[in-house]
Amino acid sequence: MERVITCPICESTDHCFEEMQEDYSSYMCFNCGFMSDTRFTDDAEETVQGDSSLLINELKTFDKERKIWWFPSVVNMGALGLIFPEGSINNWSWKYATVKKISSKEKKDLGDQYESILDVKSAKTYQKYDFLSACKAMGIVKDI
Repeated sequence: MERVITCPICESTDHCFEEMQEDYSSYMCFNCGFMSDTRFTDDAEETVQGDSSLLINELKTFDKERKIWWFPSVVNMGALGLIFPEGSINNWSWKYATVKKISSKEKKDLGDQYESILDVKSAKTYQKYDFLSACKAMGIVKDI
């Protein structure tokens, strides 16, 4: 079952969702792009933190009401590209990088086994409370 909640990060009242499963709930805010899970407790912080980037770990926020950690999302949709946070803790934004075909020059540099590459250099930038626009650009949401 899914329901709309108030986001503990950006306080959006219409773009944050809780998906309730039998054993846990997961959360996703399409305004700020933060996500969580009821299993991301303070006790599990080290496990949850894992191999995440430094910026993601710096931006993590503890939800005192639910007693769980929220993290900025990284959305990898293969051929559709990648949405990820970039910058510093005080000045960051969302980036959406598409996948592009490799030119013949790039094939020489990278090798013949590659047909496409994630175009991080030309990634489009979205403000930190405009995650939804990055998702729309990627084509993974229509109307929320």
